[in-house]
Amino acid sequence: MRSTLTTLKSGEVKLLFRILKKLSSSQDRVVFRKEISNDLLRLLKSDYLASFIWNQESQVFEDVIMLNMSPGNIKNYERYYQYHDPITPSLQKRRRATLVNQIMPQKELEKTEFFNDFLMKDGLHHGINVYAYDGDLNIGDLRVWRSRNRPNFGKNEADLLNFILPYFRNALRNARALSWARKNDSLFHDLLKKNQHGVVIFDHNDHLVYKNSKARDIDNKLAPDARIALQERIFSTLHRNFSRSEFGPYFLSSLSLPSPHDSKPLTAVLLHSAEPTKVDAVLIQEKFRLTAREAEICLLVCKGLTDQEIASVLDIAFSTVRTHMKHIFAKLDVTTRSEIIHGLLEGLIDFSF
Repeated sequence: MRSTLTTLKSGEVKLLFRILKKLSSSQDRVVFRKEISNDLLRLLKSDYLASFIWNQESQVFEDVIMLNMSPGNIKNYERYYQYHDPITPSLQKRRRATLVNQIMPQKELEKTEFFNDFLMKDGLHHGINVYAYDGDLNIGDLRVWRSRNRPNFGKNEADLLNFILPYFRNALRNARALSWARKNDSLFHDLLKKNQHGVVIFDHNDHLVYKNSKARDIDNKLAPDARIALQERIFSTLHRNFSRSEFGPYFLSSLSLPSPHDSKPLTAVLLHSAEPTKVDAVLIQEKFRLTAREAEICLLVCKGLTDQEIASVLDIAFSTVRTHMKHIFAKLDVTTRSEIIHGLLEGLIDFSF
């Protein structure tokens, strides 16, 4: 990334830091996505942009912000093409900026209905996407495209999007955490007293001025060494270093706030608690077409139990466990117990190295 930054021209550096400033100052996800759109297209020498918010409950992309795309075509995407999209499900699993052609070769993409009846209607040809995650939850994306007459994206554009990603994620986290508070008149009352997240507030001199009860509860549960490590991570986030914004089960983001007493700004660091991904028997039974008993045995394998221990827990014969294991190996197309665990968790857990 450093080599990419050193090759930027002065105008491109200004665009980059203007984007970061807008992401750091706005609290509304519609506003900041609109505000960065033109600058992002100029920085990446691109022609089209769309940004969606993923609705986990209904499993749809919604709340779109777009640039240089027709509203009618976007409605077609929301109504039909997002359910017949050969690239986005794979792109959505990535935690870094990814070229569309890393998922599907251009020649293959051009054979699809998605390309010919959706992308090409507005002239989209070469694409690069990045998805922001809060723990395991996709909370928003940036989809940038070039027309046919431009070259494809490359490493430099991916590096730039990856550099922007932590700021984009931070802005989305804050917008999500505070959207419900804006429904009330007293933002500070809701933020400080009732917020479900830990909130730690600092003045313009980095002095602690407030810590809500959730943040104090988190502190109290930590050992002294862990508490010091968390404080270091909080100060890192306070100074807009989002490269280290995770601490155990918590995800940190920072938010600029107007002071209720004077004109000097305050900064809040929010500690979001991410629920672990739950892998249950029903999920893996449906995903891998296992029987109910096979799914139960898979979960016990993940817990490290031997075949003899599994037989004892389920009150079945050892030979019955061995028979089930043979069926599981065949259905998952694996040969070892460790491959069973990897097969079950792949796609649910990020194994980035």
